[in-house]
Amino acid sequence: MTIGSFLKKKKINDFINKYNMIKKGDGIVLGLSGGPDSVCLFFVLLALRQEYDLTIHAVHINHMIRGKDADEDQEFVENLCKAYQVDITSKKIDIPAMALASGRSTEEEARIARYQAFDQVAQELVSAGIPSVKIAIAHNADDNAETVLFHMARGCGLDGMCGIAPVRGNIIRPLRAVPKAEIMQFLDENGIDYCIDATNSETVYDRNKIRHNILPELSEINDKALEHITDMTERLSEVADFIQLEANGLLEIAKSDNGHIRKRAIRTAPRVISTQAIKTYLSKYMPNEKDVAAVHVENILDLLDAEGERRIDLPYKKTLIISYEEIYVIDEENSPENQGTFNVREFNMEAGMKYPTDAYTKWFDCAKITNKIVIRTRAEGDYLTINSAGEHKSIQDYFVDEKIPKHLRDSIPLVCDGSHVMWVVGHRISEYYKISNETTRIIEISYTED
Repeated sequence: MTIGSFLKKKKINDFINKYNMIKKGDGIVLGLSGGPDSVCLFFVLLALRQEYDLTIHAVHINHMIRGKDADEDQEFVENLCKAYQVDITSKKIDIPAMALASGRSTEEEARIARYQAFDQVAQELVSAGIPSVKIAIAHNADDNAETVLFHMARGCGLDGMCGIAPVRGNIIRPLRAVPKAEIMQFLDENGIDYCIDATNSETVYDRNKIRHNILPELSEINDKALEHITDMTERLSEVADFIQLEANGLLEIAKSDNGHIRKRAIRTAPRVISTQAIKTYLSKYMPNEKDVAAVHVENILDLLDAEGERRIDLPYKKTLIISYEEIYVIDEENSPENQGTFNVREFNMEAGMKYPTDAYTKWFDCAKITNKIVIRTRAEGDYLTINSAGEHKSIQDYFVDEKIPKHLRDSIPLVCDGSHVMWVVGHRISEYYKISNETTRIIEISYTED
C-alpha cells in the first residue's frame, strides 16, 4: 500500500477537508514520538507537503523515563527528520522530577510538557513569518475509542462521550478516524521503521487495560465495534455543537451589565442547555476547561431554586456565588477590600439650598449627632432608623432584606454615630439624621472610590 493509496483508501484527505484542518501555506508542528502513529503521520504530512506548501517542524520530547530506550528513540526521530529534510526540535525534560514536585501523575506531567513545547515552537514559526500554524497530533481511531470508554468508566457528560476532537483550536488530528491496525499495515508493507515504547504494553495503566483487554473483546462481539464508536462520537459531536450554540445564546440573554448572569434565565432554561451554559461560564475562570467538574455544575443547578444566598467552592480558590438574583464568581484571596476616600464639610442651612442627588454625597442634621462620627464596617449591635416613626432595624436584617451578598457585607463602609448607622454607603441613610425644617447646621459627607 503506497502512501497515495493509503491516503485515498483511508479517506484521510476527505477527513482533513471535512474539518478544514490544513490550508495552503500552513506551518505544521508535528508531535513526533517515534512510535508507529506519529511516524505514519510524518509520512502523511510529507505526502501533503507540496500540495499544501507546508512548512513542517517536528518536536520530540525525551521524557527521561525509559533511560537508554528513550535516548535511542530521540536519535531515531532526529535521523528520520534529517533523512527527509524536516526541521526538528528535541528536548530532554525530567518528567519524573517535575511530577514529584507538582504532585501530578507522570502521564499528566508529560502531556503538559509536550503541549507547552508544541506551543513554543508554534510561536517561533509565527514569529518567523508563517501566519497560520497548526499542531498535528497522531491520535487514531483506537485512541478515540479508548478515550470514550475511559470517560464512561470514570463518569462523564456529553463532552466526554464525544471522544477526541479532530480539531481543537490550532490542534489537528488527521489520523483520528484511522484504526491502529491499518496504520501498522501501512508501515509494515512499506518497510518503515518505528520505535516501540514498552510501557504501552503494561496493563498497570488504565488506558492500556482498555487497549489490550476491553477493545479486543468488543471487536469479538462485533468486528466493526471500533468503526461504530467512531461514528457515534461524530454524531454526538454534532449534538454537542448544537447544545453549545444554544448555551452561548442563553449566556448572552442572561448576561447582566456587570458581567454576572441572571439566575432566573439559567433556572428556567432546559437543563441540558443550562448545564452547558454554566460549564462555559465557569471555564472562563479556570486555566483548563476540564477543571470544571460535572459535580460543580450539578451542585449549582440543584441550588438555583434554594432560598437566600449560596456559595460553592471551585478549584483555584475561587467561589461561585448564587445570590438572590444573580450568579457570579469571586476570587476571595485576590479580591481588593472596598477602599475609598471620604470628605466631610460643615455649613449652615440656608433657604433655597438644593439637596445633593449624587448617591455618594449625603447631608445630615448636625444637631442630631451625639458622638464622634466613625467610618467603619459593620459590628455587633449596629442599627439604623428606617422610618419617621423611629422604628429601628439591625444592619444584619437590613442587608438580608436588601439582598446584599454575604461576601460584600463586611466590606461595605458605614458612617456611624456610635452603634447608630447614619449611612450605609452606596445605599440608604438613617431616617433619624435627615434634614428637616428645624435643621440649622449641616454635615455633608461624600465618598469617592479609589
